[in-house]
This record gives sequence, C-alpha cells and structure tokens, in this order.
Amino acid sequence: MQRDMNQVPVQGDDAVEILLNDHELVRGILADLVNATDMGARRSALEQLKAALTIHNATEENLVYPALAQVAGKKTEAQKLYHETAEADMLIFEIDSMLKEGDEKNIESKAEKLQDAILEHMEDEEEKAFPHLQENAEPQQAQMLTQSVREFRGQFRYTGVQERRMETGEIADRGTRSQRT
Repeated sequence: MQRDMNQVPVQGDDAVEILLNDHELVRGILADLVNATDMGARRSALEQLKAALTIHNATEENLVYPALAQVAGKKTEAQKLYHETAEADMLIFEIDSMLKEGDEKNIESKAEKLQDAILEHMEDEEEKAFPHLQENAEPQQAQMLTQSVREFRGQFRYTGVQERRMETGEIADRGTRSQRT
C-alpha cells in the first residue's frame, strides 16, 4: 500500500504521543515490506520506511534520548536505544543493497529480521523509555520537549524523486529521500 509521504505527520498533544503515532505508521510500512510479493513493492516499502525513520529517528536521537538520559536519569537506557537504532540502520542498508543487486533469495528473511528488530525497539520505548520520561519530566520540561519536537519536525519535508527532479533539475534515479528545508 503506497502511503502519502509528503510529510511524516506531527500528530499528537505531546512529544510521546507524536512518537507513538510515528510507531503506528512504521508498523504499517514494515508490514508492507515483509508482505510484499515482488521486488518493486518491496523497494517502494523500503523507501517509505527509510523516509519515515529518517525523520522519526532524528527526532528521537536529537531530542528524546538526551531527555531520557538527563530528565529521566536513564542514560544506560538511552544508550541502548541509540544502539538498537544503529543496528536497524545496518539491516536497512543490507536490504537496500540486496534490492539494488536483485538478490531475492534472502530478502524476505532479512525483512522479517528488520521488522522484529524495529518492533522490539519500539516496544522498549513504549513500555520503558517513554513512561520513564513521562513520569520524571516536570510539566515545563514536558512542554519544552513537545515544543522542541514540533519545531524540529517542522524543519523536515519529504520529497519524492519526481518533485525533487522538478525542483533541482536532477536526473539521477536515486529513489526517494528526506531533506531539510
């Protein structure tokens, strides 16, 4: 299922709710990636996933994980989440390389491994990290974090290949990407 990725939506009343809504979007894209029946559909799902995670992960890595470490006092937990994100990035790179090389043999199992890793990571955030942050942040800190997330996310705009080519005259076929505006 093709999703409109012109922007990863900023939906929610606070920073945690925004990230939880991202998680729902990512879950759907992961399902598309794993359940795709052809390489084109899998490629499309991977490009959508890369775009969504670029914005989502940047938000977490630049704002939420530091807040988890400093505000909630959970530095070790924040470092673990950084590490899990990096592991998922490596799996995404492997899948991307496999798709570009036309290697269909192990792509489904690699996509399932990625899905499991990301779902476990999101579960860690939802069950441990986010509650720690919510419990330990003073109302003013939570409000500032939400404002920072909204401002940070407002700097991103997702453009597809055709739109980007029209804007820049670029001819290279590089898929889709996120860019800061």
